[in-house]
Amino acid sequence: MKILVVDDERLNLKVAEAYLKNMSGEFEVILCQNPLEVEKLVVENDIDIVLLDIIMPIMNGTEVIEQLRKNHYLNDVQIIILTALSDAETFKVCFDKGADDFLKKPIDVNELQARLKAAIKTRNNAKILKKMYQRLKEQNLELKELNKVIKEAQFYMIQKEKLASIGELAAGVAHEINNPLGYVGSNIETMNNFAEKIKQVVDVYRKSFAGLEQLETQNKEGQAYFTNVHDAERKFKFNFVMDELNSIMKDSGEGIERISKIVQTLKNFARTGAENETAYSNLNSTVEEALLIVKNEAKYTIDIETHLEEVPEMECNSGQLGQVILNILVNAIQAIKAQNRSDRGHITIMTGSAENSVFLKILDDGPGIPEEVLGKIFDPFFTTKDVGQGTGLGLSISHDIIVNKHNGMITAGNNPDGGAWFYITIPLKKEGTDCL
Repeated sequence: MKILVVDDERLNLKVAEAYLKNMSGEFEVILCQNPLEVEKLVVENDIDIVLLDIIMPIMNGTEVIEQLRKNHYLNDVQIIILTALSDAETFKVCFDKGADDFLKKPIDVNELQARLKAAIKTRNNAKILKKMYQRLKEQNLELKELNKVIKEAQFYMIQKEKLASIGELAAGVAHEINNPLGYVGSNIETMNNFAEKIKQVVDVYRKSFAGLEQLETQNKEGQAYFTNVHDAERKFKFNFVMDELNSIMKDSGEGIERISKIVQTLKNFARTGAENETAYSNLNSTVEEALLIVKNEAKYTIDIETHLEEVPEMECNSGQLGQVILNILVNAIQAIKAQNRSDRGHITIMTGSAENSVFLKILDDGPGIPEEVLGKIFDPFFTTKDVGQGTGLGLSISHDIIVNKHNGMITAGNNPDGGAWFYITIPLKKEGTDCL
């Protein structure tokens, strides 16, 4: 317990010091003759109790009390006034200023001991209360942080439900598109067959027509009919139409086949099976399906180059892996577009395999990832996009899919020449299963 004795008389200080040291060896006594130094000594030495004389030159005791109480960090310091005065007005002023107790001069040892005992108890209680208050503040901050985490988790679950609902809707829409698409594809195939038959019949007509024309060369009335037919063929570009008919039907069939493939890809990505539902699938096929979806987003500003090595099939949820690849590609495309550059951007996708795993690497020549946030990009809700332009869940979900659901690894960094890279490895088999 640290006690500061303040008195302008050195003799009084020495007497008080002797009393205090005789009472307890645990008291650390500090003496002060200059009242102007009191606040500094209290702060520097973390004083617990101040024994303060009232009548002093330069600055009296009531002024010292007022100065100490203005510093709210010193509110718990116990101030006991020492005075030979006995008028009630002096006591009232001292207690109004913030004194805690008083002791009359000359000092009575028993009275001093009793006053100090009460002051020590009050000071210790104040320290306990301060610690409890500090702990409550810390617990309150912890609760706020926990509440924030709970709210974020709740938001994550809502977003997850929304994504699942959107996936179901997308699958339903794809199914609805597939039905008329099937009719159109079938009809085009039939039309193609019909067109071929029409062409064959027309060929027979034209050969027969040529023969008849030779027979009727001397008949002017018959010749007029042949002339009308030739004029009609030229007017309606009949030869061109017949030549282009097969090409048009072929292009239409290929267009329908492409639409059908896109719809099937959307259905695969929107599939809402169980999260642990897996099947053997090829990584390259999943990459190609993802490219089919993002192709339109990138075609006017970005070139996408692929180096897909032959890789073995792996046990995985191809829909989830497709979501990861889409997230990374869409982020790269958006980052490159945000640069508003005059030249075309570039994205490179590479796949390959090691002894027991396959890997995927995606590189871009965009702005890269700021070094200060590189370690946070897989955290839930972290995003560098403006408010309303992203939830910050894409890469977090991707990390969960690769690391937790496929026992793989996903890392990211910046290329030496600019742009970002993402590297993913996935084991060929999940725990508890045999590899093909």
